[in-house]
Parts: sequence; structure tokens; C-alpha cells
Amino acid sequence: MAERAPIDWRVYRAIALIFLAIKLALFVVARPFMDETYYWLWGQHLALSYFDHPPLIGWTSALGSLFGWNIVGLRIVPLLTLVADLLVLRAIAVSRDGQRWQESFWPMAALFLTVPIFFALTNLALPDHLLIFATLLTVYAVMRFRISVETGTPQWRFLYLAAAAVGLATLSKYTGAFLAVGLLLTFLITPKLRPVLRSPQLYLSGLLAAAMQAPVLIWNVRNGFASFDFILGGRSPLRDLSSLTGLSGYLLGFVFVLSPFMLWPLIRFLAARNDGDLFPRIVFWLSTLAFLAASLFTNILIHWNVVAYAAIIPFLHQWLRSRVVLAGHVIYALLIAGFVAFNYVIIPVTALTANSDQTSAWSYGWSDVAQDIKRLPGGYDFIATTDYALAGPLAFALADRDVVSLSARREAFDFWFDPTAHAGQTALIVADRWRPLTDEIRSQFASVSEAKLIDVQRYGKSVNSLTIYIALAYAPSSH
Repeated sequence: MAERAPIDWRVYRAIALIFLAIKLALFVVARPFMDETYYWLWGQHLALSYFDHPPLIGWTSALGSLFGWNIVGLRIVPLLTLVADLLVLRAIAVSRDGQRWQESFWPMAALFLTVPIFFALTNLALPDHLLIFATLLTVYAVMRFRISVETGTPQWRFLYLAAAAVGLATLSKYTGAFLAVGLLLTFLITPKLRPVLRSPQLYLSGLLAAAMQAPVLIWNVRNGFASFDFILGGRSPLRDLSSLTGLSGYLLGFVFVLSPFMLWPLIRFLAARNDGDLFPRIVFWLSTLAFLAASLFTNILIHWNVVAYAAIIPFLHQWLRSRVVLAGHVIYALLIAGFVAFNYVIIPVTALTANSDQTSAWSYGWSDVAQDIKRLPGGYDFIATTDYALAGPLAFALADRDVVSLSARREAFDFWFDPTAHAGQTALIVADRWRPLTDEIRSQFASVSEAKLIDVQRYGKSVNSLTIYIALAYAPSSH
């Protein structure tokens, strides 16, 4: 059977521009996601690194705050990295196709903008938007370096660019290390690249990537390797290993975030024998299999494997020749985009039929809570919540960097909030239906009384219920 002709790049261009317009609108109108505001607070408490992740998201959040405590400041850096992502894809297209770059760039851009995992993560001020950019940059640099070696004139600047990109990826999330391992394996497996293993340039570039992790290492040494311990052992194990909940959730999430219609192009890409695309295939397998193994013991969040998806996204269009499959994918992507827009702009979808889910609900009602707090009589010394998921959105709504979480669970707040400095003080505490006031928090105050109950509603549907408490004479526990 003859190979189908490629789909006209102008079709991809139209798709890309439509989804780009949707994304640009969501940058402004989508309500802040609770994790975005949590990382925003990192930027207000600058440190060498942080408990949950490496420091790049905190540093870039600090830059964003120069634009003020508003949606522009919150998302200006993700907007810039989205532009940078598209520029890197264009550079990949030019390297592969020269003056015919549009024929590959627009398909790359269309898939990048429509695949659900990228549609979501490139719009949010989470560490993942930085990791995606760094991964794409690594793929580009490795491709350029490989081409130069194969033509007999190694361009070492691209090796150093790859090392710097790996360093940025690992400063974004620890999973960026898959890129470093993938690069080494690529040199080992590819005959034409093996001579590089004897070059001091390889090890100097490796030192560059390693040196970039110095802030993370220093912070961990100073804090008892808290971040490393959390990443390696801080996840909740599966209660029933025989149920394979983690495995089934991981596999279903894989299909959901990549799109069912991308599975066949993905399989064809992975099965192809093309040394030129070996690096992204190795990275894909390293990350995907590592999380597959981890899913046997814990639940894996659907975005953790994003480095694998980012590594292969520039190549999938080559294996997508069916207009029916493309149409199915675009319809699927539009449905996901519509769901996201409805859920985070209008009302949580689950609130239409029952109690809304906590992740969506935590994007609603905070401006009202902030106004209610401002109307309360003075006399309190600090504002607290029962969990980081409440502290971030409340702090952002109040434009107050000192809002803190008093959760017994270890969080980033524990590394900049000094409980003893607030001993004896009065606190306002905000709790909600999912993170109620616990006995452990209550016991740290001489008395706690309810000040106001807030029912967060949208179009007559209850989204969340929050309670503001007045808590007197803070006596922090010793542990």
C-alpha cells in the first residue's frame, strides 16, 4: 500500500492559530490554579531551593511579581515560555527542512498546542512549563550537535547548550535528570557519537549541568536533605497493592493527556529505526518506564511524565497521515479545551450535579473571602489556613506574602515561617470543607471561635464552603 500524502501544512496552521487564540484568552480569564499561587509565594520568599521542587519556579515567580499581584504577573513567565517553545520548534523545523520549515513547523505547533497535557501545562505557572521548554531546547541542541558530528565538524556549542538546557530542566523538576541519562545513553548506543565519549568537552559540559544544581544541593545540605527525602520517600503508598490502582490510573492518564488519537503515531515513531531520533525515544522510554514502575507502589499524577511527552512531540506529526485521525484528535482537544475553560472560568463542572471537586473549587471565591477578612475587626496578628491549597489562593487574593499554612504535613511554609516568633499572638484561620480545622491546629491556641461562614456559589450552585475562625494565644507545638 502506498504511503498517504502528508496533510497540507496550511491545515495545521489553521488549527494551531485557533488553539493559540484560545490559550491566549485563557491566560487572562482562567482563574488561578491553587498550585500556581503556592509557587507564587515561593517567589516572595526567595531561597536557594525549596521543599517540594527545585528553585526555578520560585525564581521566575519572583520575576513575574514585578508586574504586580495580578493575573498578568502570575502568568507572564508561562506566556514567555510558550513563545519560546514555539521558537524552539521553529528552530527544529529549520534544521530539518531548511527553507521548507513551515511544512514541519506548523504540524509540530498544531500538535503541541492541541495535545491536552501541553494545552494545560503551558498555560499555568507550574514548574512543568519550565521543564517543557528546557526539554524542547535539549532536543534541539542534541539534534544540532549530532548533525555536526555526523558531518565531521563537531559544533561543541550545541553540546554546551544541551548541557545548559539539561541544567535548566533539572532546576525546574528533578525529572529533568532523565534528559542527562538519555543523553549519555545516546552517546553510548550511537556508533557515530561514541568518539565524543573520549572528548574532554563532554565532561566539561557535564560539569556545567552539574554546577547548575549547586543551589539545590546547598539548600538540601542546610535542611537535612528535606527535598530529596520528600521526593524519594514522601509519597503515599498504595493501600492495596493487589488492586493496581496506581498502574491503571497511570495508564488511563497516559491516554487521556496525550490523546487517544496520538497513540498510533506514537507507536509508529517509537518503532521506527532512525538514529537521528534516538535521543527523544530514549528519554521517552526512561521516563515512561520509571513512572510505570513507580505506579505499582503509589499513585502517579498525570503530568509527572511530561518530560517524555515533550521529548517526542516534535516528531509525531511525521507519523500522522490520516485526516480522520487528525480530525478526531482536534475534536477531542476542543472538548478538553472547552471543559477547562468552563471549569476554571464559569463554574466547576462537578458543581452542576453534586458537590464540586476540591481541585476545581479552590479556584473560586477567594476575592470574596479576602473582602470578608478586610471587613472583620482588627486585632489579629497573622492570617493562617489549614493547608497549603488554601494558603496560596488566599495570600494571592489578599496580596499578603505572610499568609501561612498550619497544616501538620510538612510544606514549604515550614522553611520560612517561624512559629516561635508568633507565640501568644491572635490568628485568623481559614478552613474549608476539604481542609477543616483539625484538633491538632485547634490545640495550639487558647481558644478558637467561628467568625464567619462563607458559602461560595456560582449560578446558584454551591462550589465550596469556607469558615473564618478567630484563634487566640498561639502556642505552637514543639514538633
